[in-house]
Amino acid sequence: MNNISQYLPIDRRLALDKGESLPRQAHGAVLFADVSGFTPLTAAYANALGARQGAEELIRQINAVYTALINEIRQCGGCVIYFGGDSITCWFNEDNGQRAATCALAMQRSMTAFTAIATPIQKTVSLSIKIAIAVGSVRRFALGDPNITKIDAMVGSTLNRMATAAKLATAGELVVSQEVVQQKQ
Repeated sequence: MNNISQYLPIDRRLALDKGESLPRQAHGAVLFADVSGFTPLTAAYANALGARQGAEELIRQINAVYTALINEIRQCGGCVIYFGGDSITCWFNEDNGQRAATCALAMQRSMTAFTAIATPIQKTVSLSIKIAIAVGSVRRFALGDPNITKIDAMVGSTLNRMATAAKLATAGELVVSQEVVQQKQ
């Protein structure tokens, strides 16, 4: 289990450690966060330091960014479901959108540390984040062979609404779906 635990969300790992399973149907908030700016940062590091050393420096920056973001997610009671490219999808169980929105604002604040990254060629590169949130029911599954790897999957119309909100968001923005707005009223 230790080999695959790094690929599973913390709530699923804790349940598995106790010999329990998560309910397949859950209600809460889905948060999608997409970081932009890694491509120009990659080019700047490669040009200044060469491919190998540039890649090492890029990995250091990526780790710093995602460590900061994941710390905010965990502090707000969320868990990372999966990574896709420069983005992460997170789950906030039994949340009406308030914890997810609080987390989104904290994530945006944490990104201010990465708005002016100085590179060795005297070029400054800025990273930014766009975030989308939707609330509702989802179905969650652990897929795969435990002897090889296991991943968490989440499906449902809530993810469709979150994807729609994400398409509307631009760098630096937080876009929430209609049901999140209605929760606040």
